[in-house]
Amino acid sequence: MTIAATQTADHDLMVSVAGGNLANMGEIYQHRHRALFRFFFRLTGRQAVSEDLVHEVFLRMIRYRHTYGASDGFESWMYRIARNVLADSAKKHRLETAADEGELEAVDSGRPTAFDNISKQQDLTLLYKAMRELPADKRELLVLSRFQGLSYEQIGRIVGCETGAVKVRVFRAMKAVSQIFTDLRKEKAS
Repeated sequence: MTIAATQTADHDLMVSVAGGNLANMGEIYQHRHRALFRFFFRLTGRQAVSEDLVHEVFLRMIRYRHTYGASDGFESWMYRIARNVLADSAKKHRLETAADEGELEAVDSGRPTAFDNISKQQDLTLLYKAMRELPADKRELLVLSRFQGLSYEQIGRIVGCETGAVKVRVFRAMKAVSQIFTDLRKEKAS
């Protein structure tokens, strides 16, 4: 199924769920749980926490199904809930540690990656290390735009700002992670 077809299908399914047909939530779960897991894992670096957060998102989607509106689109609505779940979790678990080196690379995207050889794996490890050093707001924007593949418009609806502001923030986040990555690479080479 294409991305557009999945989005349309999920929208239709969510309209049905909002109307009281909770059985359709299972199909939405099948379409979206992996993407949500990757979103959370890339932000938290913790597998068990990420799995719990995914389940909490789906519970809240059911609980707040009456708030679903077609104007924002399913994906934007889902990621707004995901951000709220993550923020609530962060308040509860401020003392948890980040993932060990190499753990973040273990997330299976469900398709072949471009990082099949050793040197690219090392670069990926450095990239995730650089991502962990970014402030949470910048890391979230990069995960949404680069890893989750959302448009600037969708991200704007999720984080509550204009599309132009999202473009600027993503650009600045990319510049920051690029600088950190470069510094880590130099550090490793010396």
